Amino acid sequence: MEHLLNLYRESDIICFATPIYTWNMTALLKNFIDRLIPLKVPQMTETNGHLDMKNQDSTPKKIVILSNSGFPGENNFDVLRASVACAEPILEIYRNCGKLLKSKNPDVLQKVNVWLESVEAAGQELVLQNNVSEEIKTRLQQPLMTIPEYMDYLGM
Repeated sequence: MEHLLNLYRESDIICFATPIYTWNMTALLKNFIDRLIPLKVPQMTETNGHLDMKNQDSTPKKIVILSNSGFPGENNFDVLRASVACAEPILEIYRNCGKLLKSKNPDVLQKVNVWLESVEAAGQELVLQNNVSEEIKTRLQQPLMTIPEYMDYLGM
């Protein structure tokens, strides 16, 4: 963990990535985030109505959240969104109907590849321009297929 804390300290952008199996981030990611506590000092700070412990490092990290859920619907990310709100992520990428990401179907694969190109473009913009354009954010939110189509795809 000491090595990971040093990498965290040295980084400008931190990406927390997790699948959603049941409502929230995995225990592994939650455990890692809890173990970041040595980077805090025992003082309260308030940012945009969120109370938190003050960071040792005065340079704020840019936080990116990347999450995938095999279930359809944006509601699958509600708990995660609430959990990370105090970190004020600069970018949140949520992908529902996530089983499509492993599809071998050529039509689905084409849509997935376009979406993955948007993810890559978001990363490039974030690094080079310090933000992500509304165009890319919109492309990241585009559904890969409708919920009824996805349910048929799953055989449900």
